[in-house]
Amino acid sequence: MKRMVFGTLLTLALFLAAGCIAAEIPPGAASVTFVVHCYDVGAAALEKRPGVLKVERGWKGWHEVDRVIYDPRRVDEPRMRRWLKEADTYVRTLDGEKKTSR
Repeated sequence: MKRMVFGTLLTLALFLAAGCIAAEIPPGAASVTFVVHCYDVGAAALEKRPGVLKVERGWKGWHEVDRVIYDPRRVDEPRMRRWLKEADTYVRTLDGEKKTSR
C-alpha cells in the first residue's frame, strides 16, 4: 500500500514539475498561455474555433493553463479571452508566454 501511495505521489510531483508541454509553433502561427480555472473547460471553449490550431492543457506552477497555438491572421488574443470569459474560466494571460513563429 505504501509503495502505491509513494508511486502516485511521485507521479503527481513529476507532472506538476513538468509544467506545460511546449510543442513547436508552426511558421506564421503564434502562441499565448492563459491561466484558467479549469483547463478542460478552457480547451473546450477554444478548440474548433476559427484560427485556433491547437490547445495544450497543463500546469504552470500551481495554476491550470491552456497554451493556445493560433493563426494571428484569423483570431486575436482579445477574442480568445472573450471566449474563455464566456465559459467562465478565464483568470489571466501569462506575461512572457506570448510567442510568434516566423
